[in-house]
Amino acid sequence: MWRLLMQQKRHLALALVSLLICVSMNLLSPVLQGMLFDVLVRGQHFSEYSKLFLGLLFIYVAEPLLSQVYILNACAAGEKLQASLRLEAFRCLLAQRVEFFDRHSSSRLTQLLSRDLDSIRAFVFTNSARDRGPRALLEALGSVAVLFALSWRLGPILAAVIVASVCTAFLYRRQTRALEATSAAAQQRLAEVASSSFANMRTVRIFAGEALEQQRFGQQVARSYASGLGFARAKAMLEGINRSATHLSLLALYALGGHLVNNKLLPVGVLVTSIGFTFSLVFATQGMLQTFADLRGMVASVRRVRATLSELPPDESMAQALPPLPEAPWEYPLVAPFSNGDGPLGLADEGPVPVGAANGSHVVAGEGLAVAAAQCGDLRLEGISFSYPVRPGAPVLKDLSLTLPRGKVTALVGRSGAGKSTVAALLERLYTPDAGSITLGGADIRAFTRGEWCGALAAVSQEPVLFPASIAYNIGYGRSMQCTQAEIEAAARAANAHEFIAALPEGYATVVGEAGSLLSGGQRQRIALARALLKDAPILILDEATSSLDVENERLVQAAIEKLMEGRTVMVIAHRLSTVQNADQIVVLEAGQVVEQGTHKQLLQRPGRYSALVSAQELTLQQTLL
Repeated sequence: MWRLLMQQKRHLALALVSLLICVSMNLLSPVLQGMLFDVLVRGQHFSEYSKLFLGLLFIYVAEPLLSQVYILNACAAGEKLQASLRLEAFRCLLAQRVEFFDRHSSSRLTQLLSRDLDSIRAFVFTNSARDRGPRALLEALGSVAVLFALSWRLGPILAAVIVASVCTAFLYRRQTRALEATSAAAQQRLAEVASSSFANMRTVRIFAGEALEQQRFGQQVARSYASGLGFARAKAMLEGINRSATHLSLLALYALGGHLVNNKLLPVGVLVTSIGFTFSLVFATQGMLQTFADLRGMVASVRRVRATLSELPPDESMAQALPPLPEAPWEYPLVAPFSNGDGPLGLADEGPVPVGAANGSHVVAGEGLAVAAAQCGDLRLEGISFSYPVRPGAPVLKDLSLTLPRGKVTALVGRSGAGKSTVAALLERLYTPDAGSITLGGADIRAFTRGEWCGALAAVSQEPVLFPASIAYNIGYGRSMQCTQAEIEAAARAANAHEFIAALPEGYATVVGEAGSLLSGGQRQRIALARALLKDAPILILDEATSSLDVENERLVQAAIEKLMEGRTVMVIAHRLSTVQNADQIVVLEAGQVVEQGTHKQLLQRPGRYSALVSAQELTLQQTLL
């Protein structure tokens, strides 16, 4: 954080210089006011009064202008610091292993990037005012110093105000320390409950769960209210003590100051100056106490971000594959790929769009090594054992060995929970096996960079994931937007998606909504398939890729898939017989192990798990089964 802060030396220097001048003017102002009273009381020549008046006029004109310079530069430094921290935190999250996201909810991670890091902006904005932050601290210290210089008899009174306020602050801190942790946890849980309710609103509607969701949210509101009320009690106590200290200091100042003036030991102007400083000092002291509380809150937020990001080591290969951040992240080009621009991507459609277009420099690493290996070698899983990191005591795969021959289609079948999707996740390098190895052409897949491996593999999952962006963006994502509109449309046609896309009012520029909620299940599946078709990778993983299509669309898409499969290494996970019966080999999994392997005809000719699955209709029988 210090490194990022030092990048704003220009803003910080301007803020510091303007702050010091403003504080000096504010300290000089009560002194000049006291001198004005002295001139009037003593009946001195009007020219003396005019000089003092012009001095005050200059301060009243210049100080607001310099305050603007201070606030503008302080806030600019804070905004730039926050922008840098947000991008670095997001980059760090992108480089985390998938198990990290298994442990943390998306609402919690979103809260880290939004509310927690926004505490920096709130701290700078709030504490750039005159009665808060460094300005209040300097004015409080300066006020005591000036008063001691003017009258050593009155200075201790104001020093006592500071001591009383500091003691109160420590008491306040002790009372609110536990409340801060409780409040932060309540706010986090509040956001999680709301996020889960909105994300699963269709399920809530179907099962009439509105009352239950209201109850869950209400419980978190009650917890948040309880912690907030505790803060209110502590705040009320702090305010009461501070106000009492203010009144006592004023009474002491009037009593002692009046006595000194009456005995000709103190000029009346010094007493007026002291009274002015008393009010300034009280407000500054209260502001400092609130600043310290804000500072603790900001530090706690930054620590939460740091603790979360450092909980697990990042994926080094993923971190190396990410493009470098620009030197000035607050000047990131405002490219809008989610909406209409020159084309449906929000970018020009004349030719391929480099993935580094957003920052103007970086292009994704070459994909040649893994692609070349996939074109000349088999994909092997040897002695694979695996448990999900969040459930280390529950093995999913046990000493599994499997070969996916180059250019052939391998179908995985088995009951739910047999480990089929886990095999796909390991091939996609979402997780690392606990034991065993995965090789491509004899080389461990970990020898390939993340960019190289991703360039050699395309996948369509059982539940397609779409971004809340345009259809063109979701399809073009398969090639990191390095594609033309014509290529996107060709992929959509191959996936039997072009017809329904063209019928939409905005065509390929149609925004699909949260997780594709504005499209039907079959439409989402075809867009996901088009994305994989566009990638044109030598290794293809299909996890129930045609599960959401009707019979006619499945026939058309299946024809496109069969054409795509030619010459590629394909792994298919499916329950429909029409999908698996023509595979070059069918592998039956049970309890994380291979129990049968062969072609469709071979497996049906002998009693076993596959024939039992077919007989029990756990594979969807089509009219092709004779």
